[in-house]
Amino acid sequence: MRFLKKMLIPVVVLIIGFWLWGLKVPTEEYDLVIYGGGFAGCAAAYNAAQVVPYGNILLVVPDPVSKLGGLGTIGGQNFADIRYWQNELVTQGSFQRWFEECGQFYNPLLWADILKAELSQFTNLTILYQHDLQKVSTEQLENSQQITSLLLRPIARTSKGEVHWKWGKLRVLGKVFIDASDEGRLTRLAGEPFVVGRQDWPWEYLPEDEKEMARQQAATLMFQVKGVRVPSVAQQIEDLHFVCDQKGSWGIVGGREIWQKNPIIRGFNELYGPEGWAIKPLNAAQCGANSDTWWVNMLLIFDVDGTDYAKDRSFFASRKKTVDDFWIKAHRVLAEEHFLKALREFKVIVDGKMYGLGEVNIVKDEAGQPLVGEVIYLRETVHLKGKGALTTEAVQQAGSSFREGKDRDYYSQRIGLGYYLMDINAYQYCDLKQGEQFVWPVTEYLRPDWQLSGGQPVNPVYLPFQMLVPVKNVNLLVPGYAVGCSSMAWSSIRVLPNLAVLGDAAGVAAARALLFNEDFTSFDTEQITWVQKKLKELGARLDK
Repeated sequence: MRFLKKMLIPVVVLIIGFWLWGLKVPTEEYDLVIYGGGFAGCAAAYNAAQVVPYGNILLVVPDPVSKLGGLGTIGGQNFADIRYWQNELVTQGSFQRWFEECGQFYNPLLWADILKAELSQFTNLTILYQHDLQKVSTEQLENSQQITSLLLRPIARTSKGEVHWKWGKLRVLGKVFIDASDEGRLTRLAGEPFVVGRQDWPWEYLPEDEKEMARQQAATLMFQVKGVRVPSVAQQIEDLHFVCDQKGSWGIVGGREIWQKNPIIRGFNELYGPEGWAIKPLNAAQCGANSDTWWVNMLLIFDVDGTDYAKDRSFFASRKKTVDDFWIKAHRVLAEEHFLKALREFKVIVDGKMYGLGEVNIVKDEAGQPLVGEVIYLRETVHLKGKGALTTEAVQQAGSSFREGKDRDYYSQRIGLGYYLMDINAYQYCDLKQGEQFVWPVTEYLRPDWQLSGGQPVNPVYLPFQMLVPVKNVNLLVPGYAVGCSSMAWSSIRVLPNLAVLGDAAGVAAARALLFNEDFTSFDTEQITWVQKKLKELGARLDK
């Protein structure tokens, strides 16, 4: 009898919960709904609010803390991945505005505050923090469909470390939608066709176990350290590059030879690599000038499915690892003494003085755990399918002007310039080794055809409007990770400056659709020319 009473209580609670769950869901209506609070989402919100100041805009931030900027702020990735072309920054617009204020190596909290202050000036923009998307409703049109509403729910991180749904629902109606997220959640739930990770690679370059479900690029969990030593002036010492930005903040990159040959680092990778964890060469940035704390990007995490989260699993679901599981387990790897010893090997000694990470300690949070990014640094998730996708050849063999190059056909519909190295951070641990030799970078080994086609791009690529446009939903634009491009093209476009450029364009294009009551599939020369003009007025660079 006592057992039955114990069982009855949770059953009653569950029944009451389902009853409350079925109560009327509050509904709000907006002209434009932007999903994703990272650089792409903030850029889209800023431009849209500028162009349609009377439009009602909602920015949904699906992160477990109430901060803007996503990976570039709460994720700890404070090393801006810029690449100058002809001594100029080509990723302009919103990114240039933020970059000039913060520098290349920056305090993530400062950048987040700048984003908040910038967007707070718009009375027509509402920011909804700590809410994620659970369901997308669509309606069928004659030859297509459109999104009608989103079902949102609040989220929070539990004491265990997982991010879960909280009680409450909100239905959001909208005319136009933008998916600026890292996991492409809005795109996927809206029924758009997509490929996962490197699913579109040539068959001969895919491992046998990826013929049905391809991997996504390795993820990283950023962590914080103290005790970094830098020289008095920027310089290269052996294979470590010590760089100081225009704000007086330092960054360190390199260490490939140390990584390849040092027995402690090799020992760590040989022990943990088969379990899905590895140290890569050094990439670290100071949290602003004179700060004693740095964020470090070195811990590769393999086999992370960036679309799989604990909150989406039912209580009885199978326990394949989710993004949350990797976030939790990474804490334990970072706390290993072997990891700290390997980390401290990234150092050089000149005239008896040590520079680098030789004396660092990992910063701990209030619970005594390594202080890490609030979100995992996902490098790849899904890619839109569609005829307008940005191709590998266009990025790799872009021309120096609109008259030449594999991207010249994009010129008439260009909405910005993308520029960075085609940088793959490996898909599995075995990618880091050729026989007994550790290799870095890995792009040329994984795709010999890419190397034969010329290797790294020399020029920026024209980004075409059509890479933002999905094939099914006429009122959706996708400037986030699910943007239409090949997986190899994504290896260059994935960095935050490029995503901000795409976000700028999505915001202006969404404004055009609202102002003239148009859908994106009908955009032609007139509409795109209008978007290009507005983008230039807002500081974007469209020409080489």
